[in-house]
Amino acid sequence: MKQFLCRPGSKIHFQYRANITLAEAQDQQLNVLALLDQGMYETANNARGVLAASRNELRVVELFSGAGGMGLGFLMSSSEKTACRIVHTSECDPICIKSIFTNYSYWKEHAKVLINEPFPSEIAPTDLSTAIGRESVVSQVQRYGGVDILIGGPPCQGFSQANRNSWSPNNPYNKLVNNFIELAIALNPKVILMENVQGILWTPRSNHHENKLGVVEHITRKLAKTGYVLFPSVLDAAWYGVPQHRNRFFLLALDQSLGYTEDSFGNWGPFPFPTHGPITTQKFVTVRDAISDLPKVENGEGRLFQDYKNPRQQDLALNVFLNEAREFSQPGVIEGHIVSKQADYVLERYKNIPEGGNWSDIQHMMTNYSKLERTHSNIYRRLKWDEPSITIGNYRKSMLIHPAQDRGLSLREATRLQSFPDWFVFCGVATKRGTTLMHKQQQLANAVSFLLIKAIAKYILTL
Repeated sequence: MKQFLCRPGSKIHFQYRANITLAEAQDQQLNVLALLDQGMYETANNARGVLAASRNELRVVELFSGAGGMGLGFLMSSSEKTACRIVHTSECDPICIKSIFTNYSYWKEHAKVLINEPFPSEIAPTDLSTAIGRESVVSQVQRYGGVDILIGGPPCQGFSQANRNSWSPNNPYNKLVNNFIELAIALNPKVILMENVQGILWTPRSNHHENKLGVVEHITRKLAKTGYVLFPSVLDAAWYGVPQHRNRFFLLALDQSLGYTEDSFGNWGPFPFPTHGPITTQKFVTVRDAISDLPKVENGEGRLFQDYKNPRQQDLALNVFLNEAREFSQPGVIEGHIVSKQADYVLERYKNIPEGGNWSDIQHMMTNYSKLERTHSNIYRRLKWDEPSITIGNYRKSMLIHPAQDRGLSLREATRLQSFPDWFVFCGVATKRGTTLMHKQQQLANAVSFLLIKAIAKYILTL
């Protein structure tokens, strides 16, 4: 198990959460320590509200936006006292931009929006790997009078151990983290929030650097020199009501002008304390809580819209997750409950895998795998009803299996497990047969768990 030095601004060691079994053991250890010392893992109530003092809105910039989940999380975390305004969002993929604008617009139409024009009326593709792209961001943000909060998740392919063929210090995607930091320094926001996979913690900047300085250490040194107090952490989305174990690295940087120091917060640091799991009074949200209400579908289901039996009010009262997922959604209809069509031999494999099982249960059937010993444990994983899901990556490529039906997950099921509301859609490329599913699946795989980013956003607004 990898264990890292005490993070700046905190007295707690944070650990690499390698798999669900080890994570559960770590959570139980936290629970025992918390019982022994009631204040040990609490966040000190030292947020002073200086970030939004005498103002009713905060300007937010999102970089490497993907489908826009982080930005939407901040928009939906606005309160009567302080609202967020997205003054710029940067994304190079036109398909993702369509997803962003579609969901931002739906939210604006159906929710109680506290300010006019909470996001740009137009979003043009921006390539942040180019100097021209980065200069255009600075220019646009300056026209708005600057930025208060900078958020984003630079692409993680070079850091992720789920991508065993692409993990490398020299992966060109890794340079995009430098682009993020370069823009952060140029824009000089009061708060910076960067998200990435855990692998960024032990990835060196490059094999060509003699001192093998790690990516995170390089980032923290640069930001500290420019006047930021730094708080890195690893958070599990399941701690915040997401029906999925998804451990992600977050770096929160606070400008020294806010008046906070490394000693301003309790041992948990300036992050929301978990609301679910062993170190709380609430159980994890499970796969059953998240998707058991959805209609039964078959392998290859392609209907974009289907009839949906609305849950009874008493059921929604007992299932807080489902109640929130259905808010603002069209009654009697479910969108995106579509399934990739798998070959007959794949379906036969599914039938032989028990709940919680994976490829190791069907080794005798895996004749087309040349290096079976290198197969990731999440391949051909059948989910368990009464536990959170494993991490939702590209669930089609991983061949994730429904807990009870012998088929892969639908897009809506996977979207629920990422805790996005039912009105949230992923756009695709139009074809004669409809829109391509693979683009939607990849957008979902790259997204931050929605309820996790909402929890972080709400906490940041109190700083």
